[in-house]
Amino acid sequence: MNGIAMALQLLRLACLTSPHSQSTSFPSLRNNAHNSQSININPSFRFPRLSLTTSKQALNPIPSLASDSQQQTAVEEFSRTRLLAQNVPWTSTPEDIRSLFEKHGRVLEVELSMYKKDRNRGLAFVEMGSPEEALAALNNLEAYEFEGRVMKVNYARPKKIRTPPPVKSKLPVTFNLFVANLSYEARSKDLREFFNSGAGKVVSAEVVFNENPRKPSGYGFVSFKSKKEAEAALIEFQGKEFMGRPIRVDRSRRFAQQLVVGSGKSEDTSPELSGSAESEASSAALSMNGEADKTD
Repeated sequence: MNGIAMALQLLRLACLTSPHSQSTSFPSLRNNAHNSQSININPSFRFPRLSLTTSKQALNPIPSLASDSQQQTAVEEFSRTRLLAQNVPWTSTPEDIRSLFEKHGRVLEVELSMYKKDRNRGLAFVEMGSPEEALAALNNLEAYEFEGRVMKVNYARPKKIRTPPPVKSKLPVTFNLFVANLSYEARSKDLREFFNSGAGKVVSAEVVFNENPRKPSGYGFVSFKSKKEAEAALIEFQGKEFMGRPIRVDRSRRFAQQLVVGSGKSEDTSPELSGSAESEASSAALSMNGEADKTD
């Protein structure tokens, strides 16, 4: 601290000292209270010049957060013909807004954002006939007082075109018959050809197989396109002999159901029995066992 204080005093003396004086006496600066010796400063002595050097650093321009194409896209997000009018009187109708904007060009469409049937939300979208007409309406109606309210007009975003959801095509409905007491030699192709010999046209036919080990279950299903054809086949083929065995025909528990894509083929299937198929199979088995007991 003593060195710093002495340096400050010397700096002060340098400012107050004349360059032509041979010596300057400062009785106030003493080593102690009893020392009256003055301090002599050589006039040729010069304190070093104190300067603040500022280095100029080239400032790189801040990179734009968005490229020109992005900025152009942002500008293009707003329509040049569609305007948004805010602070519209709540009681205004589309006809009122149309009449107001038609003074400055052709109006193609007016949409009011409604709060209730008789009150809007103070927002109106106006589609003008051209960009020039939209600009004229904007310049003349911005801050325009309409029915006691000062409107604010600006460009709006383009109207979103709502694409309707794709229409799901309804799958055709088939009418299904349950056929029991089939020969173990019968296959789906045979069952289809047998029922096609009647008046109706078969949509699909299948003979169900059991698994582990794979063997015929003795029953199957036949589907027709119409209810009339299925009921006619039920009467026509009931008890009719097929591959050496009289078959039993009944309505399937799922008599009318949508046709599954790809089910038009006649294939020997081995599904896990569930729901109505399992019930029908059980009923058929009980029925066949009962008739076997009667025969015995």
